[in-house]
Amino acid sequence: MLTRKIVTVSVVIAGLVPSAWSQSPDTLRATYESHRMFEMRSGVEAGKASPFYQGVLFASGNQISAAKRTLDSVIKASSPSDEAYEAHDVLGNMFFRNGMYHEAFSEIQAALRERPNGEDAKGMLPILAALDKLPPMAVVAFRPTTLKIEPGSTILPLQIEDHDAEFLFDTGANISVIGQSEADALGLVASDVEGKMGDASGQGVAGIRVTFARKLTIGGLSFRNVPFVIVSDAGEPWKSAPLKRRGIIGIPLLLAMRTIEWRPTGLFSFGAPGHVLNLASCNTLFSNSSPVIDVLVNDKHLDFTLDTGAVDTDLNPAFAKALPALVQAGKAERHSIAGLGGSVENQSILLPSVTLHFGGGKAVLQPAHVFLEHGTGTWAAGNMGMDVLGQGSGFTLDFQAMMLRLL
Repeated sequence: MLTRKIVTVSVVIAGLVPSAWSQSPDTLRATYESHRMFEMRSGVEAGKASPFYQGVLFASGNQISAAKRTLDSVIKASSPSDEAYEAHDVLGNMFFRNGMYHEAFSEIQAALRERPNGEDAKGMLPILAALDKLPPMAVVAFRPTTLKIEPGSTILPLQIEDHDAEFLFDTGANISVIGQSEADALGLVASDVEGKMGDASGQGVAGIRVTFARKLTIGGLSFRNVPFVIVSDAGEPWKSAPLKRRGIIGIPLLLAMRTIEWRPTGLFSFGAPGHVLNLASCNTLFSNSSPVIDVLVNDKHLDFTLDTGAVDTDLNPAFAKALPALVQAGKAERHSIAGLGGSVENQSILLPSVTLHFGGGKAVLQPAHVFLEHGTGTWAAGNMGMDVLGQGSGFTLDFQAMMLRLL
């Protein structure tokens, strides 16, 4: 089957890592720019990082107040500068994934005052301008909940605008998504957004619009004013799905669950007490809006995006670069990636199997496809899907402690 996911905040419009790494400012800059979050953390924890990188690490751990306080001090001390632009951009991404769209819009506007041609900020501006016009999303009720779901599935029962529905929960979606026919059936009012939204295929999705559901409830968790991106449901994954199943619950709503537990026997729980965050040892961090996990392959620590909306796990060009000897033993092929914008074939290497160590356990990807071009991301070594996450007895994801654990 093919991988499907929504890509990071570039809703594109147009285990502890060893401390032996060099801690120079140039190394920190390189790890930050290449999204090697755990390697960057090693530099920050060594105590030689500037306030900017400390703030980036706070944001990566989703410590909203600490990140805001630290990065605001960077902006105050350095504006106007490239570092002030990046500080606003980091804050904008952090607010975006938490569903704080007014705050995100303000940060991206401020970023563009620092650097009017900043590509990241310019890419986010159109959708944030549309989301800023919507009433703010809010949690109005919360209680821990266990839901019975179809065994092996990632489909959650919910109520949207007082109608029953079943939407996919997707840690790879930086905002919730709904099919056009589903939105029409619910009578949701939409606003146009210029440009395209990025997707896993790299082709992008044109003609997107935003809307919001005044009421949405998942078990004991109730929201008001939940934004959705509306996309055409003429193609996959929508066309084979009946109405009431054409929706995706993205990372802003999952973060509100605080902790989640998924079991392949057909149970999904959220809201259990979380653990205390230890930024020095957590195995999950955010890069923009993507949760990233620390994965060990052949004694090499690699950053993988965590994507419960992906059927398959794919390995990206960064994997091939990190483990050239392993990849050279494989067989050349072409492999397809599917996204909301369609599917595309890319050059790849077929390996019989790759063992991934993460979350206190391990899983075997068999076979393994290593993309040599594009893949499911330009920086992560891999995109971890449910074929790997579902091999054992399940997993927990604690957004307070930023820990993924295999059960």
